[in-house]
Amino acid sequence: MKPDDPLRLDRAIALTKDAFCVVFSGKDYEDMYSYILVYEGRLEQPWSRSDVPRKIDGLAGKIGADGRPIIYALSDEGDVYTLPMGEATSHRKIAGAGVYSEDATDLGYVNSIALVGDVLLVTGYHSQLYRLTESGMDWFHKEKLPQAPETYDYLVFGDLNGSTESDLYMNVIYSPISTRRALTEEENARRRELIEQGRIEEASAIRDAAKRGASRVNEGRLYHWNGQEWRIVAKPRSGKHYPEPETLSDIFIEARDKIWAVGGNGVILCGNAEHGFQDISFKGNDEKLRSITKFKDRMVIASDYALHWFDGHLLSPLKPVLDPSINRNIPNPLKVQTVDDVLYYFDSKHGVHTFDGDRWTEIEIPPELLERDFKGLPSKPR
Repeated sequence: MKPDDPLRLDRAIALTKDAFCVVFSGKDYEDMYSYILVYEGRLEQPWSRSDVPRKIDGLAGKIGADGRPIIYALSDEGDVYTLPMGEATSHRKIAGAGVYSEDATDLGYVNSIALVGDVLLVTGYHSQLYRLTESGMDWFHKEKLPQAPETYDYLVFGDLNGSTESDLYMNVIYSPISTRRALTEEENARRRELIEQGRIEEASAIRDAAKRGASRVNEGRLYHWNGQEWRIVAKPRSGKHYPEPETLSDIFIEARDKIWAVGGNGVILCGNAEHGFQDISFKGNDEKLRSITKFKDRMVIASDYALHWFDGHLLSPLKPVLDPSINRNIPNPLKVQTVDDVLYYFDSKHGVHTFDGDRWTEIEIPPELLERDFKGLPSKPR
């Protein structure tokens, strides 16, 4: 990829050491088309592409009985696309979800999708949590879902992870009652600049800050479902050393009794629902932490603009560093994930890289795959 490409990498998931899926969409938020690319390294032609007329906000997947990937892609409007490689794509719509869909109610967008066993769980913007199986879809114990306290407008259900349907962790954002105001000229100019750079989350944060006023901030919670009820197990603060609440970005399950979560202003949580969580953030780290995984015997954390080792006390630069050409153009980490002793690094502007513990390898994406008028990949010379 080139940093000036008109597309950005929005979502990614690794399935094996040589199979993964990435989603690209236009930097213009009004461009709702997404390109779903699947890579199968063991095939002579490893790439395949599927186009959908929606913004994809979540990915899940698994390896099917035939050894090929099955991808589940979730649009922000509640469309669920099932893409089994080598077979036809199927599509379902979560009734009532979305903003612009014909059947949209006041629930708003959905945010993420997770595969737990053979069940898909979808979270949404207004306390939505759906359970999807091959035979149908419905709310996940709707009567027991967390509800917003009186001083908050609504709860945003975000990333969800778990080993079984009776042991789930969910990132929840408490959205305070709005104190709306108009954006200033400077805020509007900065917001347009961020959108042009593809930094949609930061642009949205400016708009959201104006909506809630300077004294009202989103507050994060980590919830746990034990099969009977949802319970708050952690209230992240701003790096432990500051009084402001903070929100979470990623949940990683190292083991059943060792759960990690990271978020804004350097928040790092570790623990479990039974014995509690400890905030192991350290003073002076105010970076937004986006993603966390374990590679070999060390934790790897991706912040907004860098990759780090974490030794349980401090962050240090992950070395060896990426190719110098990446560093010259400022990394924009999207996700880190370890599969089969391979560390995957997905970057919004710089694509896909893998790390084996000694060196980095870039998995180059053929430029034809990122063209709007895709006519297929050229045949390989014999």
